[in-house]
Amino acid sequence: MNIWRITLIATSDFHTAGDSKGSTVDYLRDAGDVPYIPGTHVKGVMRSEAERILRSVEDVKCWVTGDPDQENVSETNKRKILTCEQISGTRCDVYSIFGSINDGDGYIEGKIRVTDFNAVRKVVSASRMHVSIDRDYMSNRSGGLYRTRVVPRNTSFMGHIITRDLTENEEKLLWASLHSMCHYGLGGERSRGLGSFDIGSMERIDHGEFLQGGIGQ
Repeated sequence: MNIWRITLIATSDFHTAGDSKGSTVDYLRDAGDVPYIPGTHVKGVMRSEAERILRSVEDVKCWVTGDPDQENVSETNKRKILTCEQISGTRCDVYSIFGSINDGDGYIEGKIRVTDFNAVRKVVSASRMHVSIDRDYMSNRSGGLYRTRVVPRNTSFMGHIITRDLTENEEKLLWASLHSMCHYGLGGERSRGLGSFDIGSMERIDHGEFLQGGIGQ
């Protein structure tokens, strides 16, 4: 088992929806009032990016991610969850790294765990004002002014990725998906320019150094 301590640095303001207080939408905070990114979110975006990368370089037939019950799509065109194991009895690298739901057999465990990524210190939040739009009349909605609180750019988040028994190709795909995730973005309101990141550092640590963290999703 390998434990990697990873620092992500926000290159734009960042927001993950937390409590709503009147016309203000706050971001997620832990018990110590420190903003964090859920490990499930990090792992989910990495998984989607890993599938996109793998499908671009290999003739992979499975759909591991995606909504199997897409609305407004004909029954014949819905993208069902379909794994390589169901098709050919083998597992693609995405399936092996991240695990999968296998109908009838329950969850198939992957080879990684991802902890929450916590800001390295408390931050002074910023705010962005928005106006709700009435889509029917293409005009401002009366009383639709609201504020989103954001974590300011240059904030550093630290978390851990724990791996076991990765093959060379799986390890390459994992780290490629991490870099691609940063470019794709995390959190909400990415279409407004929020949520882009850079990787600040990656270092392998021992179990003793990991005791301050915890095993995530």
